Amino acid sequence: MKLEDILTKYAVPDPSIVGKLPRGGIQLDFVGHAEINRILIDIDAMWSWEPCGWNNGRPAIHEANGMAVMWGYLTILGKTMLGVGSVRADKPDLDKELIGDFLRNASMRFGICLSLWSKSEWDDSKTAVAGKSQAGKAVASPVTDDNSALTKIQVKQFVDACEKAGLTPSAVAEKAGLNWAGQILQKDLSTLRTAFTEMKGVTNG
Repeated sequence: MKLEDILTKYAVPDPSIVGKLPRGGIQLDFVGHAEINRILIDIDAMWSWEPCGWNNGRPAIHEANGMAVMWGYLTILGKTMLGVGSVRADKPDLDKELIGDFLRNASMRFGICLSLWSKSEWDDSKTAVAGKSQAGKAVASPVTDDNSALTKIQVKQFVDACEKAGLTPSAVAEKAGLNWAGQILQKDLSTLRTAFTEMKGVTNG
């Protein structure tokens, strides 16, 4: 398998492996730790990960405001990407849950289960602007390369969200200082989300 094949085969997970996680009054779709591992093995039996730092023989974990955060690197098919895991610091199985959240986040950056993440970017405007990671599903940018163009899935999710909100993609892009007829890059997503949220608020108001 090649890296570019991952997006085609694994961006949209099989519905049978997608679970529901209550968070902030809504139900978030997510794929569990075991299923992510199965997908990684299916793609590359030699996949590996390592934390960005170590502390007394265990991955370095930063705790602040009741949250534990661990940064690490995931390597698939010879390519290494940075990812992050974050969970409540009082979790009884903190290390296991951090690893699971990290693997979901880092896997997403290769395109694995990307549809779950890109959908939430537009469907939940409050968390989208905050850009916070959530277990199994997040609203951080599904970035594989800041200078690469939006994926077809990201474009479709954005267009669908604009249609639902009574907006046009070109108008939102213009407000964000971007040219929808040109090329929108991964690094432009944050600006695009902000413009979408502001315009959606005006329309709904």
